Amino acid sequence: MSIKKLIKTRWTVESDRITIYPYGLYFIVSVILAILVIGFTIVVYIMEPYSFDHTMTYLIPFSIVFLALFFASGYTHIVFDNSNFMMTKKWMGIVPVVTKSFDQLHSINVMRQSTGGFNFRMYPKDNKFGKGIALSSYYAKDTHPNCVAFTNEVIPLIHRYLDMSSPLKEQKEIITEYQYFTESNGIYTYKQHRIGAVLFVIVCLAFGIHECTPYAYSLDKSDMFRVFMIAVPLLFAGIFLNAMFMNIIFDTKTRMVEKKSPARIGNLKMPFEYFQNFHMIRKTTNGAYSGTEVHMIFHEPGAKNTKSLLIRHVRNTKKIDRLVDEIKSIMR
Repeated sequence: MSIKKLIKTRWTVESDRITIYPYGLYFIVSVILAILVIGFTIVVYIMEPYSFDHTMTYLIPFSIVFLALFFASGYTHIVFDNSNFMMTKKWMGIVPVVTKSFDQLHSINVMRQSTGGFNFRMYPKDNKFGKGIALSSYYAKDTHPNCVAFTNEVIPLIHRYLDMSSPLKEQKEIITEYQYFTESNGIYTYKQHRIGAVLFVIVCLAFGIHECTPYAYSLDKSDMFRVFMIAVPLLFAGIFLNAMFMNIIFDTKTRMVEKKSPARIGNLKMPFEYFQNFHMIRKTTNGAYSGTEVHMIFHEPGAKNTKSLLIRHVRNTKKIDRLVDEIKSIMR
């Protein structure tokens, strides 16, 4: 098997079972570590031949065990067994380290790292926005062929398994008052929080204008530096000014959802019928949870890729659930 295939997420689909292998990178890393250990051993032998036997007596057995376990971790896989409605994560392909029934699982969503890249994870109902269980390797772009195949072939089937195990949906309250939308004649407009953007625009404009005056901080600097000190604050002011007047609208008469802004950057207009699912992208900063982005995913018939509409960045689980319920109520 080639290195590229090992890095990619692999899976097998049987009549009542899906088996996913997301940890192929362990095979490659273990080989690299083995080469480093061998190189270190040779260096120790050359530089300290008299203490070589004593050092290697302890190092070699430890290294062998560590590398063997690390290599075997590449066989770790996750099984979704629809015959008994259970998900099992088996470390090294043998030891069950996580076992959950389908009715304990919420859904598959995306975890995106602050440094870039993302992977798909399964989240249980009791911790819907926690760490989750990794189901795929990391992807740099959502257009990666392996990512597209996983999204189209595996995720819908797993969600179908979950739906089959819980055919009776939880009864939701009927929403009559909306916290996140204002309604006017069948048009629901998402409420934007503009206070922070207004303050940032004022600060950027003030700094940029100040640099154009005789009292500018960059007055004695080079022309290039002064242009930079004027252009950058004004550019950021323009970006946040555009965000201030950006609107997300759900029109129940035409059954269209639209995102529009004065600069027409990131504008999107889609029928309700093209809506596929919600993606909750869990964001981390230096390993710490920094909030969850609520995205709506649309797929236009005949299009190769899906389109994503960011609704809001939220930290509280109850607020996320409320926002999703309101959108579902509007689009029903």
